[in-house]
Amino acid sequence: MIQKELLFLILLLIVKGYIMFITEEFLKKNPNIIFVYGDNLLHKGLKGAAKLRYNKNTYGFITKKYPNYNNNSYYTPEEYKPIFEKELKKLINEIQNNPNKTYLISRLGAGLANRFKIYEKVIKKGLEPLKQFSNVEFI
Repeated sequence: MIQKELLFLILLLIVKGYIMFITEEFLKKNPNIIFVYGDNLLHKGLKGAAKLRYNKNTYGFITKKYPNYNNNSYYTPEEYKPIFEKELKKLINEIQNNPNKTYLISRLGAGLANRFKIYEKVIKKGLEPLKQFSNVEFI
């Protein structure tokens, strides 16, 4: 579980409107924290939060097809809904099987993958079930 001081710092940063940057150093110092970021089907590329993909305490949640900027590399909300449901089930299973880990959930799909508004139309409300877990924090 996250240390109380660190949790307080994260909450303070969020309340004050600062963006908390998750760094490689932060992840190395906090092995019980798992950073969940938006990923692509190929699990390749280092843009956005995926720059941390090679850290052992990260988890890639599919939000994009391919790691390039072609229109066909992005999901439309209609295409993405079944992908999201599958990814959410996998993440919930991961969270339940690792109660000693704290999962920091980034704004999945709200950045580079959001060309066709999958964050607003699918992901934002779809992540609600994760709020039931005491070892999940949204950042």
